[in-house]
Amino acid sequence: MENHRKAKPTPADVAAAQRLKREWTARARGLGVTQDTAAEELGITQGAVSQYLNGKIPMNYRTLLVFCRLLGISDTDIRTDLPEQQLVGGPVEPDWADIQGYSQAMGLGGGPEAQEYAETHKLKFRADSLARKRLNPSKLAVMYGRGDSMEPRVLSGDAILFDMSDTRPRDGALFVIMVDGGGHAKEYQVKRCEIIDDLVLFKADNPAGDHNWKKPRRMDSPRHPIEIIGRVRWIGSWEG
Repeated sequence: MENHRKAKPTPADVAAAQRLKREWTARARGLGVTQDTAAEELGITQGAVSQYLNGKIPMNYRTLLVFCRLLGISDTDIRTDLPEQQLVGGPVEPDWADIQGYSQAMGLGGGPEAQEYAETHKLKFRADSLARKRLNPSKLAVMYGRGDSMEPRVLSGDAILFDMSDTRPRDGALFVIMVDGGGHAKEYQVKRCEIIDDLVLFKADNPAGDHNWKKPRRMDSPRHPIEIIGRVRWIGSWEG
């Protein structure tokens, strides 16, 4: 654990702390991040975390990166003046974030039944790319598409990264959703959101790929409501 209590914060340190605190106030609660979370990651006390956020202790580069990773932001959103950020010859070797992957398939046509304990594995994503997209690795997951109703954007077998903290309907965006399947089963599907006035619908990009999705479905259907699991952010390339 590094101790910076004797160092007097500079005006740049104070300004950076103010920016960090604004981001913390806006994002931490929604991401499920607490001061205790940050303390555990940094190997310090909760009180020291509070001092960082209030500009009482100047942040070093490692501390800055930990805060930014937890909040899903880039270190340059907070400050750009630390020596490590000025390295000649380009940026330091990027860190990699582990994203939970599930062998569970998601329907692009007929949906596979959702399994509560699907086999899991880890996938590597560049931490700096996730930070630029303001994505928190702990809220991300990857599943795999099966079917052809979302062609040409999503192909059968594609790995699909989605953000489970982003469940607000957005016109034109792709979402992982949970729908009723056969009997009492539930199915994961990937479908595109369409908002008409105040009505939220989900539809297939290629309706001919699945007879169950020839027409858009209402999210608030009284018989078969749709639950949003997360917004799709990457399918071989970034979404939105």
